[in-house]
Amino acid sequence: MTLCMAWKNNETVHFASDSRLTVIQSSFADVVIKISTLPITIYDPAQENSNAPRTVAHNAVLGMCFAGSAVNSLTIKESITEILKSLQHVPGHTDISMDGIASFVFKVYQMISEEVCKTDLGTTGIASILIGGNCTKKKAVRVFHLSTDPNFYYTITEVLTDRNHFFVGSGVRQAEDDLPQNPTIIDYLNILKSIINDDKFPTVGGNIQYGCFKGSGFVVYGLVEFAEVVHYWRGALDLNSQKFMDEHETFVPGLPFIDPYSTFGGI
Repeated sequence: MTLCMAWKNNETVHFASDSRLTVIQSSFADVVIKISTLPITIYDPAQENSNAPRTVAHNAVLGMCFAGSAVNSLTIKESITEILKSLQHVPGHTDISMDGIASFVFKVYQMISEEVCKTDLGTTGIASILIGGNCTKKKAVRVFHLSTDPNFYYTITEVLTDRNHFFVGSGVRQAEDDLPQNPTIIDYLNILKSIINDDKFPTVGGNIQYGCFKGSGFVVYGLVEFAEVVHYWRGALDLNSQKFMDEHETFVPGLPFIDPYSTFGGI
């Protein structure tokens, strides 16, 4: 199922999750990228009888996190990633704020979810998605929860409006109970790590994934783990592993990294 967390700290919005894929019951692989960026470009209409390039009305990077069915979630992510690359609006009519963008993504979510849940997956094909981005109307980051109930009723709800955090997936009640007053970034990551390490939640596991909204975009971070061997984790991939380093790769990953294990006091 996974555990996906969104929270607001000093007006910065953060996403975090685990990395576990449930293949079949009691069979897991900690390999799924659940925190990702979604670049969006909204163009103005082309000028009639003009060969000039279209102008851009809005250009940003959204953030996404999911819990539930990986088949459903990853298919949705692939679809909206392709579509959001090039949208066109109608001036004076199309809502290009996060209300309009989230509503557009919700249509994709519902269409794909309906097809996935018609298969033998049934209710195990249900996915919950968090999508956020800077809103041109409210001049702030807004986050929306796209969800499906066991009766396949689809809803979209804005979160982080009346409280500073929102959790979805397995271990939510435990995470809520463990949350201290005035939590910091490391408090949220500590709680996520404790759920990952707790045998009561077998569908939550693997490395922590983390991202936050900065400027007009969303930045995904890898995690540094200082031990006898230094690890640079992005999901299941250790970008400092022998598999990469011993082959004398000429590519160097350009991800930024955080070091919660030591810099922030350890988790």
